[in-house]
Amino acid sequence: KARVPAATIRLGDLEEMRMGRIQIIAHEVPGHTLGSMVFELRNVAAPEQPAAAFTGDTLFCGGCGKLFEASANQMHASLARLTSRLARNARIFSGHEYTVMLLTMAVLKEPHNQEAREALREAKKKRAAKKPTVPSTLSQELTYNPWLRASVDEIAVLCGCTH
Repeated sequence: KARVPAATIRLGDLEEMRMGRIQIIAHEVPGHTLGSMVFELRNVAAPEQPAAAFTGDTLFCGGCGKLFEASANQMHASLARLTSRLARNARIFSGHEYTVMLLTMAVLKEPHNQEAREALREAKKKRAAKKPTVPSTLSQELTYNPWLRASVDEIAVLCGCTH
């Protein structure tokens, strides 16, 4: 939390703030780092529009962030909490363009997952055309992102760490 010394407002878990018609909801998601946060943005003037979740280095298209400070238990709990809180049509904006690499890993972990294979094919096509693969939706991630279905032990293996 002290890593951004110029921050003037710090939000805790489920704290909210408004910027005009945009509602911002903070989600504490220790995993990549102990202070990892996801910021969910909703348009209060158009509630039918899907929310945007800026997931930083916690949740990626096809994977999750490497564990630097937190444990596999913490990442597992954070991913479960996040998937229970976000709407299925929420758009996931990750902090980096790692989709092809992570979906390649997903297909290796789940070789019979047709959704993962198709997502990888589409991601490669987009990247070849110099287009971004971000955003995805939570609904899509739940079909092909193995980290969202993994046990604590599997997350530890996938992330190369301990509990």
